Amino acid sequence: MPLTPGSRFGAYEVLAQLGSGGMGEVYRARDQKLGRDVAIKVLREEYTADAERLARFEREARAASALNHPAIVTIFDIGDVDGTPFIAMELIRGRTLRDMLEAGALASAALTSVAIQSADGLAKAHDAGIVHRDLKPENLMITDDGFLKILDFGLAKLMPRPFELDPEGPTIAHSPTRSGMLLGTVEYMSPEQASGRAVDHRADQFALGLVMYEMATGERPFTRATMAQTLAAIIEAEAPRLDRRGQELPAGLAGIVARCLEKEPRNRFESTRDLAQALKDAKLGTLDMRPASGASRAVPVFAGALSDRRDYHVQTGGHVRRMSERKLRRKLQRNEFSGLEMVRREGDERWEVLHDSRVFLEEVPVSGNPRDAARWRLVRGLGGHVAAFIGVSIGMTVATGHFPFWVGFWAIGLVTHGLRVLPEIFALLSEGKLRLPGHIPAAVLLRSGRAQKQLSPEFIDEADRVRSLLKRRGKEERRPLLMEIDRLVAAMSALSTKQADLEEQTSEQEFARLRQTEREARAKLETTESEYDRQLLGRQLAVIETRRRAIDKALVLLDRMRVRRSLVEHQLKQLRLDLSQAEARRMASPELSSRILDIRHEVDAFDEADEMLARD
Repeated sequence: MPLTPGSRFGAYEVLAQLGSGGMGEVYRARDQKLGRDVAIKVLREEYTADAERLARFEREARAASALNHPAIVTIFDIGDVDGTPFIAMELIRGRTLRDMLEAGALASAALTSVAIQSADGLAKAHDAGIVHRDLKPENLMITDDGFLKILDFGLAKLMPRPFELDPEGPTIAHSPTRSGMLLGTVEYMSPEQASGRAVDHRADQFALGLVMYEMATGERPFTRATMAQTLAAIIEAEAPRLDRRGQELPAGLAGIVARCLEKEPRNRFESTRDLAQALKDAKLGTLDMRPASGASRAVPVFAGALSDRRDYHVQTGGHVRRMSERKLRRKLQRNEFSGLEMVRREGDERWEVLHDSRVFLEEVPVSGNPRDAARWRLVRGLGGHVAAFIGVSIGMTVATGHFPFWVGFWAIGLVTHGLRVLPEIFALLSEGKLRLPGHIPAAVLLRSGRAQKQLSPEFIDEADRVRSLLKRRGKEERRPLLMEIDRLVAAMSALSTKQADLEEQTSEQEFARLRQTEREARAKLETTESEYDRQLLGRQLAVIETRRRAIDKALVLLDRMRVRRSLVEHQLKQLRLDLSQAEARRMASPELSSRILDIRHEVDAFDEADEMLARD
């Protein structure tokens, strides 16, 4: 039964009710033994006989009590009074981040301060093996004296599947979370949570990235009209980069947020401590908590020192060099460092890859994964080296009338440079991220690991033979024809990639996982008596049905793709046979070009694929 102000509850005197949630109520109380005010969360009477909910209530307290950090709410006691379980915790006087965002986006200094303290608290929890999984502005509170506290820690860690029902609501009345909600709040789920995959500490990094984005813009980048559309946006859509929206932000912060919002967990920060350090490096000066609109009172949060001037140790070519931050920045600006080097700041014990550092993110424009940006810098550096070598060699040969001997030593250096860069080029090719200007020769595409896996041996063989036959023609005549073959191979490779992606999405494992989720939802629907739970399960089944329809469309599209590929291979073989027989009568170039173009049109199924899958 609810507690009344002035009553005694064990060693506590109840002073007032602070709020209520789906599984419990929260009261302000006075600890009579220690003479301090605390917050008491009491399990609802109707749940005290539920062994599962009672165990979850206790595990929440034990998980949070294992953490000792200024940014995490402190658990004082856990117990039972006359059969009513309770948790006594730190009483927080202040307001939630959600309340502060009601006045609009925060100033950049306030944003950075909240982000730093949040990341520090999360790092402490992650070091202890605890993942929050429901980080959102409602669970971040700013105290009156300017410190941040993370609420409801450890609760969501106990529920591994995103569609498992969570009977726990908020611990504070003004939190909008309702009982029976999906695990976590949909708008702040990570892609792995939204798609039902296993999650780790990097799911919290994604949620913190969303919180930072909302603090900077006042907007939630993936929120849509329905829950299903929101989940789809989290999984598929990209959030616009902050540095392209005109916000005044600390240098490097946009890159940090973009990295937190990477779809693949492996592309986020390896540890949350790395994220916290990156945020500290991006912080500028003394911070306050004034909203950007100036509509709310100021609350001091974090007073930090300006960035120091410690030197850096940079590992290059097997050697460690010491240099000032200014010199490091200058070398990055001149492209003398790619970003793949290892770097450590004076006095720090930890080494990190340069592309993860504050200096790199401030000096190098980064769109997406910083590692890819560093790889491209390396590739462009090699391209500049090759161009300089060719230009100087030709110039010196023309000027002196002979090839200078010293250019040979340069050539050896160029080959060494190329061998160092080659692994990064292969990495970009294998991930499909290398896009060269103009066209990629078919000979290169056909022999790449990606093409060998996705293109049929028959197509590779026929394309090679057609190229060999075309090379017998005159130089001016064969060049445009070879380029047409290159475009055909590139289009076929892209179509094969699309087909492989669709085959993965329609695999037996995907079907099995979908069927299992549907069976669990229907079983719960049959047993639940709560009208709200029935509505929620109905929405979940609607999401599953939408996914099933998308898979059915993909299967139809796959059949069409296979037919097109077979037709293309047949037409290419016929072209090769005609070329072999046409050596005597010399098939005209316009006719050849027209036939190759007709074959390529059969491959262009991307518009149809995207259009068909988009209709839902």
